[in-house]
Amino acid sequence: MSKRLYAAIAAGLLLPGAGPVLAIENVDINGFFTVGATRSDSSSIESENGNISNEIGFEQDTRIGLQVYADINPAMSVTAQILGDNRQGGSFDAEFDWAFVSYAFNDNASLRGGKIKLPTFLISDYFEVGYAYPWIRPPAEVYSSNPINAISGVDALLRANLFGSTDILVQPYFGVSKGDEALLPQEVVTAAPPNGLGAPSGTVVYAEFEAENMIGVNVALSGDAFTIRAGYLQTEVSAPDLGVTEAEDVTFASVGATMDWHNVIGYTEYFERDIEGLANAAFPNQKGWYATLGYRFNRFLPHVTYAQLRDDSSSGDLATGVEQDSLTLGLRYELAAGAALKLEAQRVEPESGSRGLFMAPVDDINIYSLAVDVIF
Repeated sequence: MSKRLYAAIAAGLLLPGAGPVLAIENVDINGFFTVGATRSDSSSIESENGNISNEIGFEQDTRIGLQVYADINPAMSVTAQILGDNRQGGSFDAEFDWAFVSYAFNDNASLRGGKIKLPTFLISDYFEVGYAYPWIRPPAEVYSSNPINAISGVDALLRANLFGSTDILVQPYFGVSKGDEALLPQEVVTAAPPNGLGAPSGTVVYAEFEAENMIGVNVALSGDAFTIRAGYLQTEVSAPDLGVTEAEDVTFASVGATMDWHNVIGYTEYFERDIEGLANAAFPNQKGWYATLGYRFNRFLPHVTYAQLRDDSSSGDLATGVEQDSLTLGLRYELAAGAALKLEAQRVEPESGSRGLFMAPVDDINIYSLAVDVIF
């Protein structure tokens, strides 16, 4: 499975040789598909985006993507991803998730420009390619913390070999994000204007926002069996629909590590988000982490994940962040090359007085999920 997992990651990064389903002259096309079903054991509480309830639903995890790679000349190439999903509860729409042109100065230095993936987390480059990681969905306590998946701008990929098989990647970037939408907390949805929308409880609302002058860096150290990364970004966010007309300062920091050693796999990440001014009322300060441990038995990979999401507000902040713990037991089974079946049972416990990542407070809740991931 380990080799197949690395092949999936290669497909997610649009590397040549990932096994294109279609090749026309210098154009390669790869794809991925996930079909997933979820159900909770609560009759009244839904997830914050409304896609997980006590009815079996397919909206949360089902998606399809096509990745296109084309050589322009020996130094330049174009890559793009078209993604179709309905995780925002609307119709199943497809759009360009990202697209950029790359110029390679040499094997260790390249420059990219266009709509590029924001390297916030360990799996940001291939977040949509479910086959490339053990979970059905990455831990929400961390991965729901940043609504920006891609930015319009430039980045540089600077690689060097430190010793043996250990390499380092330094990735500075600069750009903007316009037209993206963030899921509004229920506290903002139900509050009366001007501090909220005055909508009924349980209403799911996505609001547009803009992030200007985004500057950051991603640093990753990797070897045959591990990757360690750290990242930091700062930007200025405005959301006119929420009355945030003046850009407010935002910082986001994260660290993480993953290993695949003698059939043992592990992932862990931690983040902190700090938002100032009026934007803090809609997007409170948060911090969170998770740890995953699994062991591979032939085609089977059982794994366990524990995660926490915590409020990180201080005196003077306009909002208090949500808090929850979760424990997830999962099983991944390799159906064949390029296809995996996944099962998960998750218990989520919001902290007392917090609704966690749900629409309303609940003592605890169980979520059951099944998915099939393929790459082609």
